[in-house]
Amino acid sequence: MFSKLVRNTVLVTTLAFPIVPLASQNALANDIRDFLVYNNNELEITQLYVSSAKSRYWGNNILNSDIVNGSFDMITFGNSSNQCIYDVKAIYSDGTYDLMRQANLCSTYGITFYGHGGDYQEY
Repeated sequence: MFSKLVRNTVLVTTLAFPIVPLASQNALANDIRDFLVYNNNELEITQLYVSSAKSRYWGNNILNSDIVNGSFDMITFGNSSNQCIYDVKAIYSDGTYDLMRQANLCSTYGITFYGHGGDYQEY
């Protein structure tokens, strides 16, 4: 009886663990285009702009606060567009910037900016 109880407990636990990450991931992702911006540059990212790749206008800065070296911010979308391709512009505290063109935000978890005039990585 004891071995049956242990076996059932292990089985239920094993089956439940894959569900937990999926549930928490879905709770965090309100929009497939939401992504993390990570700053791996010695300068602070003071402004961030995300614009449709088809647009000639950047719109407003979407950061609530600066992103210092080694930290990140979550960028969320609040519109009903089904567009995936965007340009992303990070402006640093010294006025320099990095520009990432044609980012597919529907398949991107995050973007790391390294600075130095165009160094970034999508993941």
